[in-house]
Amino acid sequence: MKPKAHRTQVSSSQLELPLGRPGVAHDLAYYIGICKVFAAYHKRWPTADASREEFRAARVRDVDGQRIERALRFPAPELEADPEYRGLRERCLLDGMRDGVSLEALDPRYRTVLSDSGIAGLFASIALPVKAGADAVRYATGLPVHSIDELTLRIGQGIAMHALGAAGFDPHDPRVLARSFSARVQANDELKSVIDRIGIHRPLLGVHLADHYLLDAGEDGRLTVRYQLLAGGRYAGRFDVGQLSAKLASVYAADPELAQLRATGAAQMPATPAMPAAPAPGSIEELREQLAMLEPEGQSLKLPIQALSRFADIRRLLGKAGGDYRASGQRFDFEEGIDPAALVGRLLKDGAA
Repeated sequence: MKPKAHRTQVSSSQLELPLGRPGVAHDLAYYIGICKVFAAYHKRWPTADASREEFRAARVRDVDGQRIERALRFPAPELEADPEYRGLRERCLLDGMRDGVSLEALDPRYRTVLSDSGIAGLFASIALPVKAGADAVRYATGLPVHSIDELTLRIGQGIAMHALGAAGFDPHDPRVLARSFSARVQANDELKSVIDRIGIHRPLLGVHLADHYLLDAGEDGRLTVRYQLLAGGRYAGRFDVGQLSAKLASVYAADPELAQLRATGAAQMPATPAMPAAPAPGSIEELREQLAMLEPEGQSLKLPIQALSRFADIRRLLGKAGGDYRASGQRFDFEEGIDPAALVGRLLKDGAA
């Protein structure tokens, strides 16, 4: 007898999940449950293209991908009141998903984030790298290369400046501010697991994580795993901005390079040269300034690229001096015997009245 093909077992409690069944709580967990039943049978998460027949094969009646998408994007009052749904929708909108929650957003790979303890563990390892020795492998900046599990932590400027001030440094000193952005953390097992689960490509063993990813601690309290060579990234969780600022302040206060910068004082920037005041509109100075912008070329004076507010006056002056305006060439042509450059010089000397 031919053996029966193996089929994924689905519990009887999962078989009665029609989208419109009365008495069923249509909260976020309900829709995630439907998708889990589909994924258990088909070994993939459903998309908006998933057909009713595919859901029926997974023993879920009267459902298709587009119908679930509509229910998620235009929530009924019960779903709208679910705090889990509201939190996920806010995250989707912040991540650039204009339509809000979708089937893709329900995918565990998208919803997986770091726990509070996981983020606390990362921040506990914050350190500022010291200058590499002469024989050490280093970047062009002089900093040592990252270790295999080390990542750059890019800190929001507002957080860094607040922490520098709390540590007694001048946050407006560009040297101090540049040093504050060099923070690094040690990737823990939870972060590596999250990178795996959310579908970000993991490099091969022995390859530095920092060559592919970095962590971004935003001023809004969002921690994001970002790509080094590609645009975009994945949300990894939320953190307490005040706690991170306090941790950074202690790291900055103990850093010998920052202490040395404080001892040498802030670098003096050269004074900005004073810019001459623009001539008043309609003044003779304005007319002379724009007349000087004409460029001599043979028997012609070429107009500059920018529009001249005193063009009518310039055309009148040059016309009286024998200039023939050519609109197609944006220039004034003069007959032989008239030196255009000398003419402009004479008009400027006489005040172009």
